[in-house]
Amino acid sequence: MSDKELMNKQSTDVVGEGTFDGYKTGFEETCSDTFKTPFLKILQAMSPECKKGGVDYIEGAEQGLFCNTASKKVMEELDIIVLKIQHNLVVWKPERGGFVGVFDKAMENEIVVRQEGMKKYDKEGNEVCDTISLFCINANDYSDICVYPMSNASMKHAKTFATRMRQLKLNNNKLAGVTFAGVWNIKTVLEENNKGSWYSIGGTPSFKRFITKDEFENLVKPSLEKIEKAETDYSQMESKVTEEINY
Repeated sequence: MSDKELMNKQSTDVVGEGTFDGYKTGFEETCSDTFKTPFLKILQAMSPECKKGGVDYIEGAEQGLFCNTASKKVMEELDIIVLKIQHNLVVWKPERGGFVGVFDKAMENEIVVRQEGMKKYDKEGNEVCDTISLFCINANDYSDICVYPMSNASMKHAKTFATRMRQLKLNNNKLAGVTFAGVWNIKTVLEENNKGSWYSIGGTPSFKRFITKDEFENLVKPSLEKIEKAETDYSQMESKVTEEINY
């Protein structure tokens, strides 16, 4: 067989499970800082992903779409399985000056010294964003775990969604008791006030179905183990709020 024939044959032979058993992974000398944390955001009018010709532009991106910041995939809607809900305080320097840190929600009285409307500040004048983050899996393609943080104007929607998950009942009318019992469909809606307009999930989350036993064993359980071992790098968030608007 000639080299050309061998190359043509190799190009159609796809590796399968077990092919790499016994080999090093190639990731041995990496750490969490090596990789980008996948965040889910809703694109707004001023999002850099929507600016044609810009370095961050994504083809097909437009306001009102969801965007995975790691894969750069944009979506009109998606079905998610929520693995975990995390409620914490994410602190940012003034005027988008950079990430300060993330703190437990229980520390709010120690950290916040001033509040103006919906905005809260610490003693250094940094903005303290009350943030609810959903750790979820895209149930349409079973892609990797992503984090969807919601703060400021989206907090009311985040709390409503969290409450609905907590109240979800199984077919025997007993509470499911976990966030990951069901698949939920989320879309975006346009909201407005006297300061402007923006897109959020609003009240759109709708229960679609319960997860299957196969999904629980092969997708949810391994993913739960993964998020327990990993730390979320909130410094990789591309803006201090998921909705890039003024409040």
